[in-house]
Amino acid sequence: MSRLTSKVDNKQLMEELQSAIDYDKLYWIRNDAKIKAIATAKSYDDFRESVSAAHLNPVYKNDWKKKINTWNTFAKPKSQE
Repeated sequence: MSRLTSKVDNKQLMEELQSAIDYDKLYWIRNDAKIKAIATAKSYDDFRESVSAAHLNPVYKNDWKKKINTWNTFAKPKSQE
């Protein structure tokens, strides 16, 4: 039977688990892209580019809309009395 020589750091353990989960998601996204690219790619460069960009999300028209930015968040607007 083994015994722990030090306390288990839960925060570090959770970070390690999250890192492993993120890596696994990326692996399967790239794997799916490889399977699709094998049938559709005309050259190795096309195959490599589609696999390299598999984790990226497409940009839609609504993503380009102007967003209202508050440049000085510490300044208060003058109240109208």
